[in-house]
Amino acid sequence: MKHRKVILSLRVADALIKQGFQVIEIRPSTKVRGNAAFIFELTPGFSKALENIHQKL
Repeated sequence: MKHRKVILSLRVADALIKQGFQVIEIRPSTKVRGNAAFIFELTPGFSKALENIHQKL
């Protein structure tokens, strides 16, 4: 089973994509109606990149 991370923020998802992380799947958000949930695979460096993005926002 692959480890995954769901990102609900388009801004955060875009920043991760620009850093080379690939979206596995996009689904409708179950938390916020009308929004998307971006699903990324947890790869080496993903958590650190996500932490850096959150510090900049």
